[in-house]
Amino acid sequence: MLELTSMTWPDVRAALPSVKLAIVPIGSTEQHGPHLSLETDAAVARGLARRLATELGDQALLCPLMPYGLSEHHLAFPGSLTLRPATLIALLKDIAESLVHWGIPRILVVNGHGGNTDAVRLASREVRRDTGALMAHMMWSDVARDEASKHVGDLGWGHACEAETSVVMVVNPGGLRADQVPGPAPAPELQPLAGPPFTGVDVPIRLDEWSPNGALGDPRLANPATGEKIVEVALSRALDFAHRLIGYPLNPVAPLR
Repeated sequence: MLELTSMTWPDVRAALPSVKLAIVPIGSTEQHGPHLSLETDAAVARGLARRLATELGDQALLCPLMPYGLSEHHLAFPGSLTLRPATLIALLKDIAESLVHWGIPRILVVNGHGGNTDAVRLASREVRRDTGALMAHMMWSDVARDEASKHVGDLGWGHACEAETSVVMVVNPGGLRADQVPGPAPAPELQPLAGPPFTGVDVPIRLDEWSPNGALGDPRLANPATGEKIVEVALSRALDFAHRLIGYPLNPVAPLR
């Protein structure tokens, strides 16, 4: 595996002819209930990115983890840190332009935090427009949503829940405090804004409005076997997509300046 942080510049120069794809893991530093560490999203992104880079071998260059993301909706919980959308977009664009400079025009962002998704999409569009490079994005809970859905209860899921806690058990077991796993938290009534018939409407809800302890679903249902299944599906699909991305023609157009 080619991991940028452990390489010297001569190492990189020697490796560049074989590199077809850069992998950029991105997460967040934010609360994940009383039982998961604030590095959860970053640790999951790092773990999945490393597994993917290992599978791809010398075709992939694993870039350093970006441990901050868009977490303003978690700021009611102490310790959560956030970037502004414009900051994250600018960071991603700068990294992409650096990679393009060294002849790596295909980039895969491995994301551990759903709150980053909109910014990554916008950055990817600007990167394609301005450089001709392709920057794709994968979020594990979207890529393996069908598998994760098989293992969750009826209370909803998506953050520090049974699915994410199960994945942490596999990818970052040191980030779990098993003696502090909570039961379901009673969620406030949000129907006037977020319930039917307004399911097609987007509204920014803070996590403390969804859950008083910062966790969704029922984390007590988490187990390593579930985590292994979710990670296996996410990694398999990510690997298949990475091969497709490597082979996809760039078809660059003149950049707008």
